[in-house]
Amino acid sequence: MAEPPEKNNQNNFLPFYLFNLWEGQKTGRLLLNPGPYEKVFCLVKGELTPVKKYFPEKDFLDWLQETGRIEPPLRLNRQLLGADNISSILAVLIEHGFLPAREALDLTAEFLAVKLIDYFNLPPVRLLFEEEDIPAEEVIVKGLFTPDLILRGFRQISRIEHLARWLPAEKEIIVRQAPAYARRLDLKSPELYLWHQLQAPQSFGQLLQKSWLGPTETRKTLLALACLKLVDFNLNQAALENNGRGSQPDLEKCLLAFNEKSAFIYRYVAKQLGPVAFNLIEKCYREVQEYLDPIFRNLEIRPDGSFEPRAMLKLSLNELSPEDKKNLLRGFDEILAAELLMIKKNLGNQHEETVARYLARTGELT
Repeated sequence: MAEPPEKNNQNNFLPFYLFNLWEGQKTGRLLLNPGPYEKVFCLVKGELTPVKKYFPEKDFLDWLQETGRIEPPLRLNRQLLGADNISSILAVLIEHGFLPAREALDLTAEFLAVKLIDYFNLPPVRLLFEEEDIPAEEVIVKGLFTPDLILRGFRQISRIEHLARWLPAEKEIIVRQAPAYARRLDLKSPELYLWHQLQAPQSFGQLLQKSWLGPTETRKTLLALACLKLVDFNLNQAALENNGRGSQPDLEKCLLAFNEKSAFIYRYVAKQLGPVAFNLIEKCYREVQEYLDPIFRNLEIRPDGSFEPRAMLKLSLNELSPEDKKNLLRGFDEILAAELLMIKKNLGNQHEETVARYLARTGELT
């Protein structure tokens, strides 16, 4: 039996609990309200996955009929289920033409997603995770990408009273983050809108006042971003102001580390694709630049894929305000994340993982 990492009060809240399991690449059973009436969901490397041993076929059949996905309903009687010595309801559905094979398999994952998301709209439930090896032959279909599942769940939340305890205080400062997986997320317009509003750190009260989403949607969307670590509000104003006075990293050293990684990415892509590598790196930077702080207008790409601050910025790199320093560091992360996505699109997942491992060996993205 195991618990996900970073135990805290947020782990009483299903979306945060799920995200921690995904981050920890956990495999096993997630139990909701453990006991006689518990619900079981399987995870494989942190992703919600239909597993034969634990898949609730009767509930799945009821759901298919309730949602009108099989016609006519209520025809899977005992005689039909025993036909051809087929014991699985899923196999019967496919064999007798109720559903095409691909649709039937995909619907097993959709069914689990719908049932799990239902709990997002309820008061907190008791949660328990039990690690368990799940053989590949037990997996019905590949698991769902958990961060997108969490986003989908937050979008369907209709009441937010039970979410208040996880929201920041009005004076708490919200800081935007740019984790490496950010480019993989299926962010919709409300999440993108709020994330762009946070290019500069600000208090929760300020964000509520300026947001065009309205207070309810702003609160809900902010929690979704916080759950996926796209924002952090565990800072106060004093801590934010102290950044850069003794505790802030040396930006010249951070720029050197960032350039080492960016140049490595360029060399890696050039080895695989040739001279087009520079164009791809430049395209990455130009595409992400519109979302970055204006300070990035003072960075130019060198022929080796690294970045050169223009003279005025270079002279004042360590004289920047605490806010500008944070914006610069977050921008470094966003550029590297965009370059990793470019590798995935042009070279595939295996190459992306190879480069990501190199970045991990040399420390955080910045």
